Amino acid sequence: MIRFTFTWLLLIFVLALSASAQGVLESAECVAEPYGYVSRCGYVTLPQDYDNPAAGKVEIFYTLIKSKGPQAKPDPLVYLVGGPGSSGTQLLETSFRLYLRAFARDRDIIVIDQRGTGLSNPPLYCREVLYRIDEILQSNHAEHAEVVLEILRECHRRLSGQNIHFETFHSENNARDIVNVLLSLGYEQWNLVGVSYGSRLALAIMRDHPQYLRSVILDSVYPPQADIYLDSFYSGERALQEVFAACSASATCSERYPNLESVFYNLYHHLNREPELATYSPPQYKTLEIEISGYRLYDWVFSWLYDVQVIQRIPNLIYDLHQGQIQDVVIFGVAHEALMRNTSLGMHYTVQCQEEHISSNYRDYAGLIAAHPHLSGYLDYPVEGSATLQRLCEMWGAEARPDSANKPVESDIPALLLSGNFDPITPPSYADMADETLSISYNYVLPHVGHGVLRSERCAVEIALDFVDNPVREPDSSCIAQTSSIEFE
Repeated sequence: MIRFTFTWLLLIFVLALSASAQGVLESAECVAEPYGYVSRCGYVTLPQDYDNPAAGKVEIFYTLIKSKGPQAKPDPLVYLVGGPGSSGTQLLETSFRLYLRAFARDRDIIVIDQRGTGLSNPPLYCREVLYRIDEILQSNHAEHAEVVLEILRECHRRLSGQNIHFETFHSENNARDIVNVLLSLGYEQWNLVGVSYGSRLALAIMRDHPQYLRSVILDSVYPPQADIYLDSFYSGERALQEVFAACSASATCSERYPNLESVFYNLYHHLNREPELATYSPPQYKTLEIEISGYRLYDWVFSWLYDVQVIQRIPNLIYDLHQGQIQDVVIFGVAHEALMRNTSLGMHYTVQCQEEHISSNYRDYAGLIAAHPHLSGYLDYPVEGSATLQRLCEMWGAEARPDSANKPVESDIPALLLSGNFDPITPPSYADMADETLSISYNYVLPHVGHGVLRSERCAVEIALDFVDNPVREPDSSCIAQTSSIEFE
């Protein structure tokens, strides 16, 4: 929707009362540097608690990639990763290769490790997950959530002894960190690209610090008013149905994998009655025994819907398991579960428990089961499920953030919203939800991708480049009609 207002016109010419940077900047060695580009890195030391600066510090790590253009624009592109708990530094190489490089032609690129993540200090990683990943992988469906909960409890006990004020790790302070890092680097205005939780963080910056923003790209939109812990069950089912429909509409896929939907759900119920026990031998590691229940299979397929390259294999993997060929299924499934080692789970649950779980007083799980009866047992499988989420957040000592943290963000900052049709966690309806209160916005669904649209589809990058070039002009989105249909393997 596009509604030009006096506020936006004022922002074009005048930066509203800007706070000076509160940080102390110190150079550091770069860990991830795109080949052929000049990069510089460092830390900005900031208050852990902005309301009580004497209570401790955070050191926020940044990477600044200089533009190659002869006349670089003064407003950089700032990359905000998701999670919460992912590391910008860890994702920099892949993200730069897939799409950030396109923006570096005429703008600096800034990648920031949000507080608690990556190389920023203090880190809130749960190394206990790394040490005990075998227990998670070899847990059965009845004990899985309890095993993960106990490991997270051990992590919380360790982190609690490190003078970490968990209550200060939330989106509002995260947003202040981002602003202070950029002010410390000497920038006066910038463009944001936020992916998944990074889009929620971008919305928080739009709400709290609009004077610094020229434009915002929201990729796989996560609006603060959404209840992701309940919605994810509905969203996963929606995305599955889109995959089944796409396979059915494809002559090749429907012939190779007939009745894919019924095969999947029959397999789901069968494996819940009689789980399959598979052996898995990672290179140079001991052999693991993996129980494949219907709940674990569902969890794996949900995760596969994030990545378009894996989505292409979903019909094949379902049929492999249906026909007793389990090795590839286990490899892809274990790869998904092992990813939790890369996430700062301490940061993740500190933010999510404060802003999502505790802030939502009621979840209609009964309504969910009425709509999708087959999910009744699955609700108790993940640690974020109905059986253990409350205990997890109570153990983490989370208190609800103010109501404003979960209110829709009203803004006149030009925004581009991108969604993937197969996305199981931030569906296109989330972009529509956020779009309702954005005055200058352009909202597009890319039909053949999952989560993380810019990394998955060149057309989305072309739209984003056109948008950043002139944020108050509707970008050229004609390439969407020319995108190729998904080709299932």
